[in-house]
Amino acid sequence: MAEEFTADRQEAAKVSGDLKAVRAALDGGRSGALDARTGSQRVDDAVRRFFEESSDNRERMDQLLERAAGLLDALVEGTGTLDGSLAGSLSTGSGGS
Repeated sequence: MAEEFTADRQEAAKVSGDLKAVRAALDGGRSGALDARTGSQRVDDAVRRFFEESSDNRERMDQLLERAAGLLDALVEGTGTLDGSLAGSLSTGSGGS
């Protein structure tokens, strides 16, 4: 049964960290209005309008990134606990039978 489920804990932890970094980078725009400075008032207005109107999508993306990172963190922790428990139950004590 063990061959049916495997998890690379280091890779899962790395991906979780990557997702948290993406989330932090996206969170930079959450603080308020976007300061668009392109040199064109029309472009600046369009960028600001897009930023304001996309807030629901950014919030949803933030939630999904947080959830995915949390699931990966739980996978890392859970498989570590499981591995430790299995190793403990399978090890033989040095003291006699």
